[in-house]
Amino acid sequence: MMKTMSMTAAVAVLALAGCTSNPGANLTEGGLGGAAVGCGIGAAVTAPLLGIGCVPGAIIGGAAGGTAGLASTPPPTPPPEYASPYPPPAPPPG
Repeated sequence: MMKTMSMTAAVAVLALAGCTSNPGANLTEGGLGGAAVGCGIGAAVTAPLLGIGCVPGAIIGGAAGGTAGLASTPPPTPPPEYASPYPPPAPPPG
């Protein structure tokens, strides 16, 4: 139980740190968090077999977490719009 709680806390910290605009950082942090969760779930499910499910769980979790981290990258901000130093043209007489 304590191992699960510590893994949950680690994943929460990685998730909070993953709010960047850098897709490489999000991919890496998502992959690490997913691998940690996958390893924990795989080890817990296969506990009677000495936790041999940690490695496949980490592989699957890392792939899913990396994809989710990359998908969570916000789009780049548009360039700023610069105001013209000249006044707007007068409307045509009508």
